[in-house]
Amino acid sequence: MTLQLTGNRPRSWLGATALALTLCGSNAFAEDVTLNFMGPEAPAAMEKVIAAFEAENPGIKVNYENVPFNDLNSIIQTRVGAGDPDPDVYTADQPRIASLVKKGQLLDLSPWVTEIEGVIQSSIDASTVDGKLYALPISTSSQITYYNKDLLDAAGIAHPSIDPSTRMTWEEMRANGEKAMAAGSEFGFMWDQINRYYQLQPLAESAGGGSGVSADGSDVDVTNDGWVKAMTFYASAFEDGLAPRGVQPGQTKDVFANGQIAYFVGGPWWLPLFSGTEGLNFGVAPHPYFEGGEEATPTGAWSWGVNPNSDHIEEAVKFIMYAALHPVGALETAKGFGLPPANTTTFDAYYTENIKVDGVADLIKSELANTSRIRPRTTGYVEFETFMGKAFEDIRNGADPADALSTAEKAIERAWSRN
Repeated sequence: MTLQLTGNRPRSWLGATALALTLCGSNAFAEDVTLNFMGPEAPAAMEKVIAAFEAENPGIKVNYENVPFNDLNSIIQTRVGAGDPDPDVYTADQPRIASLVKKGQLLDLSPWVTEIEGVIQSSIDASTVDGKLYALPISTSSQITYYNKDLLDAAGIAHPSIDPSTRMTWEEMRANGEKAMAAGSEFGFMWDQINRYYQLQPLAESAGGGSGVSADGSDVDVTNDGWVKAMTFYASAFEDGLAPRGVQPGQTKDVFANGQIAYFVGGPWWLPLFSGTEGLNFGVAPHPYFEGGEEATPTGAWSWGVNPNSDHIEEAVKFIMYAALHPVGALETAKGFGLPPANTTTFDAYYTENIKVDGVADLIKSELANTSRIRPRTTGYVEFETFMGKAFEDIRNGADPADALSTAEKAIERAWSRN
C-alpha cells in the first residue's frame, strides 16, 4: 500500500496503523529536515525512540527540548500561542487538550488519521475534541492497591485477591487498616497523589457524584451528595489517623516502601521501586470502590501533538505516528516511560519485558477496559484542577468537606465566567 501526499493531506485516507507503517517505510521527504520536539520527559527517556525514528528516516533529525512539567503549558502558550513554528511537536497533557484546541494550538490530525487500531479507547477519547483527533496517545495510566503482606499477616488479615471481580470496598480497606494499626502498623492506608484530582476523581465517581463537570464541559457540580460522601470518607482517613497529614504527593511512595502502611493506592509505575526495595514484602490488588457504588479507576496520561504553525507538518505527523503506532517506535517510546503504553500491542511486550509481577498486566488491562474514567474534557480544566486541588488539601487538613467543595465550586464558576 503506497501513500501519496498532496500538500498537507494524503490522497487516500488509510487506517492509522497501515498509514504509520507506510510512512515509516518510505523516504518521502528528500530534503533534510530538523524537527524540534518539546516535553517534560527526561532527555534520556526520549533517546531510544528518536534514534529509532532517525535510523528509519535518514532525512529527518529530531532535537528534543526538556522543560519542567509545571512550565510546559505556559511555554506552549507563549510560543505556540504567539504563532512560533518551534516546537514542531510537543507533549500534551490529555485533560488540557480541549483548552489547547480552543486556542488553536494543536493540529487537527483527522486528515491523516481516519481510524486507529490497537490503541486504548479511553486514551483516544481523551485526545479527541468534537469528534476530531488532535493528538496521538503515547501512554496511559491506572491505579492499583499495594498491600504490605507482613503487616496484614501480623493483624490476621487475608491478602486481597488480584481478581477485579472480588475487589475490596473502601469500607473494607478502612476496617482492615484499623486492624493493621492495632497490630503495629504505623498507618492504615493512603493515596499516592494525595491531593490531586486525578487520584481522587474515582472516589466521587464510585459514590455516584460523577466527575464534577457536565458532559458538555460547561457546568461544574462538586457539591452533590456523591461528592460530599466521597470527601467525607477522605477527610475521616486523616482525621482518624489512618492516613498521615503533612506528606506531599512525591513522598507518599516512601511511606509504603518504608513499611509504615498497610495499603497504598498508587500508580503501577512504582512497581520497579517496590520490587527493588529490600525487606518490602508486598502484593497487588485492584483499586477499591464504595460498597453499593460503581467500580471506578483513574486514567489518562500523555499524548503528542503537532504545532499547527510548524514549517514541517508532514514530517512532524510522521514522527508522532511512528512513536505512537509503529510496532518498533511505540515500544521504543514506551521504554522511556514508567507509565503503561497506550498502544495495546506494545503494552503486552512492555509488561512482559519490564514488569515481572504476576497478573498485574492483566489487572491493568481489565481496569482500562472496564472501570477507567477520563478526566473532564473541558476548556476550563486548568482552573477546575487548581481549585479542586486546594479543596482536597484543605479537607485533609481539617476543613469541612461540604464547605470546602462549595468554596471550590464557586471559585471555578467565577473563573469560567471570565473565559
